[in-house]
Amino acid sequence: MRKVQFFAVFWTLVIAVPFTALAISAVAYLTENLGQITRSLTEFSQSTSIGGRGLMVELSTRWPEIAGMVIGQLVILTILLFARKNNHVSEAEE
Repeated sequence: MRKVQFFAVFWTLVIAVPFTALAISAVAYLTENLGQITRSLTEFSQSTSIGGRGLMVELSTRWPEIAGMVIGQLVILTILLFARKNNHVSEAEE
């Protein structure tokens, strides 16, 4: 059982460290280019129809929530996959 806990912690760290670095670099990129990104979204939403403008505004405010949920679920499923795989290996050794 200790082996499963070790592998769960290990894979959590293996997955968390690169995503933390990616998040930090994404925040730095957004900080530098937020004005340009906002202008691009505004121009795109104005070039579409009036009805599409509301949709773009709503999506631009909700995408971090959706991305966070999807990434969180992928992390949880990956950890469960590795923990289950290691659990089967440790049961076979006993």
